[in-house]
Amino acid sequence: MEKLSAPSPELVSLISREVDFKDRLIGSNLHERAGIKTISLYSLHELYMLLNKPYPQIDLRKIESWIRLVIRDEELAAGIKTIIEQPGSEFDLMLQIRDLLGVRLTQCRKQNANS
Repeated sequence: MEKLSAPSPELVSLISREVDFKDRLIGSNLHERAGIKTISLYSLHELYMLLNKPYPQIDLRKIESWIRLVIRDEELAAGIKTIIEQPGSEFDLMLQIRDLLGVRLTQCRKQNANS
């Protein structure tokens, strides 16, 4: 697991916000009975929740780009890029990305609690 430095208060603010409709990320989840359900994601937390579902579907490169350009967390995006470039199944890579997102969200939650 890649280490992330503590985010600045400005970065915590960017990570914690919901983005505008035009900046949303699109993913989907496979339901056993209903089939594929498309989901609009407006925050890093929503992305994390999608990746915790049993059958998430999302383009890993779009995650990296969205975090870099919309969320503006360069360090997290670089960590995700490193994960994507590793060999392995897309599902295993998604789990690693989910774990890294969890680390960043925990850092933000701790910093908000200390404020």
